[in-house]
Amino acid sequence: MSTPDPNSSLTPAARQLNWPLFRQHMLDNVRDGVVFVDPHGKIKVWNRELESITGMTAGKVLEQEFSPAILQLSDTEGSPLSKSECPLTECLQTGVQSNGEYRISGRSGREVKVEITFIPALCAKGLIHGAVLLVHDYTIQLDLQRQLKDLYEFSTLDPLTQVANRSEFERVLEEYVRAHQSTNFVCSLIVCDIDFFKQINDNYNHHIGDQALVAFASLLKKFVRSKDVVARYGGEEFVILCANCDGAAAVQRAEEIRTTLTQTPQPMLDGKCITASFGVSQLTSADSPTDLFVRADTALLNAKEEGRNRVACETGIEDPQAIRAGKGEALSDAGLVWKKSQGTLLLSEEFKTTTPVPLVVSKLRGYIVERNAELLRIEADWVSMQIECVDPNNSGRRGSFIADIEFQVRTVNKIEQTRRNIGKETFIRITLREAKRKWFSTNATDLAPQMLRDIRDFLMISDSDSRLKVEPATSSDVVR
Repeated sequence: MSTPDPNSSLTPAARQLNWPLFRQHMLDNVRDGVVFVDPHGKIKVWNRELESITGMTAGKVLEQEFSPAILQLSDTEGSPLSKSECPLTECLQTGVQSNGEYRISGRSGREVKVEITFIPALCAKGLIHGAVLLVHDYTIQLDLQRQLKDLYEFSTLDPLTQVANRSEFERVLEEYVRAHQSTNFVCSLIVCDIDFFKQINDNYNHHIGDQALVAFASLLKKFVRSKDVVARYGGEEFVILCANCDGAAAVQRAEEIRTTLTQTPQPMLDGKCITASFGVSQLTSADSPTDLFVRADTALLNAKEEGRNRVACETGIEDPQAIRAGKGEALSDAGLVWKKSQGTLLLSEEFKTTTPVPLVVSKLRGYIVERNAELLRIEADWVSMQIECVDPNNSGRRGSFIADIEFQVRTVNKIEQTRRNIGKETFIRITLREAKRKWFSTNATDLAPQMLRDIRDFLMISDSDSRLKVEPATSSDVVR
C-alpha cells in the first residue's frame, strides 16, 4: 500500500507554505496532549503537552507500539486496562471514534484524571491510516471545583455542626417569604434549643458541649426533607425552615424530634439523654422574615416558661397537647396519648418494653384468673379491673383498687432500629385508683406500689425495661 500524500488535501497556496513547520508549531502549543499512531499502533507523534502531563519525553516513546502500560492507563475506579480493553485497539479495528474518562500516571508518579478522545484517521476511501489521541487533563478543573465547593460550604455552613449558618438561613428565609407572597408557598418555622445547655458545659466541659451540639444537629437533619433547611442560629439555638408544611404539621414534626431526643442516649454524656424546647410559627401573607422568626421565638420562650422539654406554638395553630387535654386524654413524656382515668388517682406509671403485646395480654389473662380480679371494662387496647390487695405482712391491711392497663405499639425510629436491632416497642401504662372509701383507705397509698410490682411481674416488665412518667420527666437519665 502506497503512503498517502499528507499534502494532497491542501490548496495550492497552502502547499507553498512550510506545512510541517506549521503542524509542529500547533502541536507544541496546543493545551491538550496529542498522540499520533500509525495503522499498527506505533507512536509517531508525542507532543510537548503530553510530555508535561506524563513526564515522558517523545524520544522515549516514539516508534514504540502504544499500549495502556505506557501511560499506566486505568478506568475511573483505578482498575488497569489491558491491551484488549484499550479503546485505541477498537478504534483502529472499527474506525469508530470514542471518548471516555480515565486515570494515568503523571509526572513524578502522581495520578492524573484525564479525558481521552480516540479519533480514527480515515482517508477518502474510508481506509484507516492510524489514529489520533487527544488527552485532556481535567485534574485542575476538579481541584478548582473542589475549592469552589469548599468556599461555598465555608460561607454557608456552621463549621462545628455542618448545618446551615445564620446568614444562609436568613437568605433562604427571605426567598421563602417572597415565594409565599407571589405563589402562596406554604412554610413554617421551628425554633429550638437544648434545655439547660449551660449545665452540660459546666458539668462536663465545653468540648463535650460541642459534641452534644453536633449530635443534636445530626438528629434535626434526620427529620428534614430536601427543600427544608436546618441551621444553627447561634449558641445552642437551631432553626428548621419547613417547606410545603403548615403549622400543625410542623408542630407534629417538632414533637417527633422532641420525643426521639428524650429516648436517644448520648455517649458523650455517659449515656444520659438531653431534652430540648421548641417553638413553631406559620408564614402568613403579611409576614416579613422577622415577623415569622419573632413569633416562633416567642413560642419557644413560652415552652421554656411552661417547664421545657415541650413544643409550643403561636396562637392560631392547634396545640396537640391542648386538644388532647380537652378530649380527656393524657399526654405522656414519651409523646403518647393515653386515656384519662377517672376517680382518685393513687399511682400511674408508664413502661417501655420490647415484649410483644400478644404475650403481654396472655400474661394479663393469667393475672386476672389467679388474682380473681373483676373485669369492669375491656377494649382492644385497654382493660379496667377491680382487685383486692392484702398486705402480706399484715392480713388485716387490705385495699380495693381499680387498675387501668393500656397498651400501645410504636414503630421504632430508624436510629433505634439500627442501634438496638428492634422494629417495634410496647408501651404499657398502669394506673391505680381507689375503688372504695373505707376505714382502710388510708393504707391504700402504701399498698399501691406493692400492687404495681405484682402486676409488673405478671406482665414480664423487668427492671431493665425503661420506666417513663406521664408527668414531665425528672429522671437522672435526662440532663437537667
